[in-house]
Amino acid sequence: MDSPAADAELAAVMATFFQRLGFSPVEIKIQFNNRRLMDGEIAALGLAGKKKDVFRLMDRRDKMSAPAWDAYAATLGVEPAQLSGLKAILDDRDLWQKSDECRAFLAAAEALGIRDYLEYDPAVIRGLDYYTGTVYEARDREGEFRAILGGGRYDNLVGDVGGDRLPGVGFAMGDIVIGLVAQKYGKVPPLPVSPTQALVTVFSAETLTDSLRMAAELRAAGLRVEWYPEAARLDRQLKYADATGVRFALILGPDELAKDVVMLKDLEARSQVAVPRSQLAQELRGRLGA
Repeated sequence: MDSPAADAELAAVMATFFQRLGFSPVEIKIQFNNRRLMDGEIAALGLAGKKKDVFRLMDRRDKMSAPAWDAYAATLGVEPAQLSGLKAILDDRDLWQKSDECRAFLAAAEALGIRDYLEYDPAVIRGLDYYTGTVYEARDREGEFRAILGGGRYDNLVGDVGGDRLPGVGFAMGDIVIGLVAQKYGKVPPLPVSPTQALVTVFSAETLTDSLRMAAELRAAGLRVEWYPEAARLDRQLKYADATGVRFALILGPDELAKDVVMLKDLEARSQVAVPRSQLAQELRGRLGA
């Protein structure tokens, strides 16, 4: 796995993930940089001895105001001339061309058909110390969401924690951020139809066991039912059934128990009918068949 081709394969996994969700390169970009390239650039500025601090400084550039970032650099012992050189590095979008590794990475990405998703950004450095080669961050093109996912190469991580040297690549994503991006671009997939055929509501804590007993009876009759896990407001339970695609809701309150009936609500037809308890399974099967 110790090669630019393996790095490109990881980027292809990211790109395929976005493709499966329906995102095109017009909407999503995978920005990359290379730690070894940055090592050389930082050393040329005379900052090799402060590499870890400088990497953290670079990682925070777009998270801080310009004056605050300059002040932070000064606290790390970065001289004004060195800071000017560092800014020039971070603004150079063609810097990747100096790196054989970056050129090989992009050639492999081209062969894998994902080049359009990739964009070089020298400010992408990933603040964690264990990264050693190519690093990535995915963002939406409009810049609203800074890091949908991020990762990169770590050649020494396994060795650092006590194992043999084992080069590797990987990334992590934020499920909440992905959900927000999907909502923004209209990529949220429709929920599958629920396999549940009817929801047994829970009218109150006192009628909970009656609802459980009815759910067991219907399951024994071969119907797929679920029961709401608490005695919440009835409208909340009905909204849950409607949102998850459950067509029928069954209500068993004190009045129904007294009459030995069940209120059967058809959430699709927006109708309801009282059904004798003994005939409920048959009634449901008939409606489901229809």
